[in-house]
Amino acid sequence: MDEHMRWLAQVYGDRRWIVASDVLAGATSQVDMLQSFGATDVLVVAGSRGTGPVPDVDTVVLGLEADGLMESIHAFDDAMANAGGDVHAVLNRFDPQRGARVLAPLFTQLTRAFGRRVWGARPAAWRALEDKTVIDEVWRSSGVPVAPSAVVPSDATALRAAASALDAGAGTVWVADNRRGWHGGATGLRWVRSEEQASAAATFMAERADQVRVMPFLEGIPCSINGFVLPDVTLAFRPSEMVVLRRPGRSDLLYAGMATVWDPPAADRDEMRDHARRVGAHLRSSVGYRGAFSIDGVLTADGFRPTELNPRFSAALDMQGAAAEVPAGLIHYAVVEGVNISWDPTWLERHVVDRADDARQARCHIVAAVAVGERTIALRRADGGWHETEVAAADVTVQCGPSPVGTFVRIVPEMPTLVPGQSVAALTASVLTWADTRLGLGLGPTEPATDVRAILAL
Repeated sequence: MDEHMRWLAQVYGDRRWIVASDVLAGATSQVDMLQSFGATDVLVVAGSRGTGPVPDVDTVVLGLEADGLMESIHAFDDAMANAGGDVHAVLNRFDPQRGARVLAPLFTQLTRAFGRRVWGARPAAWRALEDKTVIDEVWRSSGVPVAPSAVVPSDATALRAAASALDAGAGTVWVADNRRGWHGGATGLRWVRSEEQASAAATFMAERADQVRVMPFLEGIPCSINGFVLPDVTLAFRPSEMVVLRRPGRSDLLYAGMATVWDPPAADRDEMRDHARRVGAHLRSSVGYRGAFSIDGVLTADGFRPTELNPRFSAALDMQGAAAEVPAGLIHYAVVEGVNISWDPTWLERHVVDRADDARQARCHIVAAVAVGERTIALRRADGGWHETEVAAADVTVQCGPSPVGTFVRIVPEMPTLVPGQSVAALTASVLTWADTRLGLGLGPTEPATDVRAILAL
């Protein structure tokens, strides 16, 4: 066992852990890691079973259902805060001395769950930065270039006036504050391009927000950059594509996962990493931040422009850490708790970046509000379309299974299908169009973003 694994074993070994996960299948890799570091016992409490292999430990599955992705996340937060007596009875048998540490989902807003302190919980000052209407001050203080924007009350007159002033020709994006709680995955925003869409978006915002951030629609590849704040340095990893698809004739967008297949131009990559270091330094000095964060934005014709800050561990960093065989999430939680990391930060940054560059990944998925059962469909591309085939001959597999919302649909491209440097959004949209027609997912047509920076380079 090398020094890095010994450090993790000292932090996570010889202890009982309660893993709280909105989806049981989503806890499998974390449970495996805890066991590999010598955890004495692990119990998982999950909102629903989910899709895929489940942990081989004792579990409690609450059977939660929800009307949408964010509703599912908030429902599990509520269940962790207000669990019933039957759940507490199981927890108390597992942990009668109440000394077990709780690992909660990366999205959680809680500092206590099931009557126990959450390990690696974020202070309120950090969580507050996830509100999309307050982050412009972070960009200004960090010296990061941004697109123009305005934060206005959620009434139709103010929203229309802001949109009229900021529209650069492609419409405007309106995003809600956190009055109804944290939101992500494009669920709290609308891309407004017509009077009809403006009326619908104004109603949507009035129902869920006091303040709304309005900015021009930015053409380009949606992407993110991950940073990691330590006491005296901020690590910066490689950019990840956010697969955010347009829906013709609609103002809502479809979030469909992330990937490390796409590459921005080298100068833009360097600039994005520099942005992460600048923002990390500001977070450290302003709110005492520690651990992982990500900056979401768009690589436009003028360069990267940030749109939101995620002051938490992210799935994109988990993906990069997995490529490097580094349990980035467990490191993050320990650093948030104030445990001194014994790893060489320079080595850790370089190792994760190099391995993520070498082992490209795409984690593309959507949640559909219909039930289609469990199935795996292998597809090959021929004659301009997709055709069912044997798994061994597949270019892509479509995996469907249960979700609290209806069906979780995972798109798994085989490696020859992934071309390093290229966006995976067009492939994802194409497969989703096939799956929507074949399975009746109710998605409607989708379109990928345009890589305008690559076009300019031609």
